[in-house]
Amino acid sequence: MIIIGERINSTRQKIQDAIKARNSSYIVKEATAQLDAGAYYVDMNCAVTSGDEVQDIDWLVSVIQSNVRGVSLCIDSPNYRAIERALKVYNGGGKLMINSITGDEERIKTIMPLARDNNAKLIALTMDESGMPDTAEDRFKIAKKIFERVTSDGFRAEDLYFDPLVRPIATEPKQAYEFLRSVPMIKSLGNVNTICGLSNVSFGLPNRKVINAAFVSMAAGAGLDAAILDPTDKYVVSAITASMALLCNDEYCAEYIKAFREGRLV
Repeated sequence: MIIIGERINSTRQKIQDAIKARNSSYIVKEATAQLDAGAYYVDMNCAVTSGDEVQDIDWLVSVIQSNVRGVSLCIDSPNYRAIERALKVYNGGGKLMINSITGDEERIKTIMPLARDNNAKLIALTMDESGMPDTAEDRFKIAKKIFERVTSDGFRAEDLYFDPLVRPIATEPKQAYEFLRSVPMIKSLGNVNTICGLSNVSFGLPNRKVINAAFVSMAAGAGLDAAILDPTDKYVVSAITASMALLCNDEYCAEYIKAFREGRLV
């Protein structure tokens, strides 16, 4: 499973403060810790600050790629101008992912070409102008609409990551189940991938890491390919690593043994 590290997000007060203060050492420390813990990509979101998001993301990309060789980035913004700037600044030699489009045509036509023309992977949220769907079937319908729209415009199916949008079970108890049902439906579209923002499922509950670890194991069994999460959480990383071994996605348990030796398991 591809892990995208979620910690460089300006909704976290310490990250917001570091961006405002241009505290590069703090940002580099966060990026490095996530990569050392097993993240494939470092997600960066600076939409929630009192500054200029375009300038902020320019600074973030520059700082991280200058200090972490070959880093792969997930550019997380609803603002296509911020995404465009980040893509222009990035020359770090790693891979790129963009988060995200929806079924909204305006968002597709502004953001999807940026991903296509820069060979970036693209997260697609299964929601549209009518809002967030409640059932697996409605998630699939939106995914199918997005799939047909973007592939007809030259976007490669294998670079598409559908997020069926898990919601907090504390307030919407059936939504984790509907998410799990939707994963194999969406993957039936073809050579596409699925992803989730893991921590949403446990929002509002105590001891959230227990819920997160259980859910990511169930999602892996359903076919989830990637997750945006905190890779420094050993409970979640242990659950993912064990799940990959149990699902025959870790030949001879090599990655499980490596993670154990490196102290990344509980």
